[in-house]
Amino acid sequence: MTTSRYDDVYKQVVDLLQEHAPQPGPIHEETELVNDLGFDSLKVMEMIHDVEDVFDITYPLNSLSDLRTVKDFTTQIQNIIETS
Repeated sequence: MTTSRYDDVYKQVVDLLQEHAPQPGPIHEETELVNDLGFDSLKVMEMIHDVEDVFDITYPLNSLSDLRTVKDFTTQIQNIIETS
């Protein structure tokens, strides 16, 4: 996957989040991964592993500190895809 639109990435991210979320609920761009979906560090790492497989990317772990909302995550993934 070399080029992608934000909406396509967003849909795939939402699917992955629904699969991994400890506290399932509605997922929107402003949904917070920790506060709203209950992600802890282990669940985040499991999800990152699947993201890397689905999008065929390497997610830089130092970017995790900037990760708060679904939109943040989607934008980071899209940027990684576009620069790969």
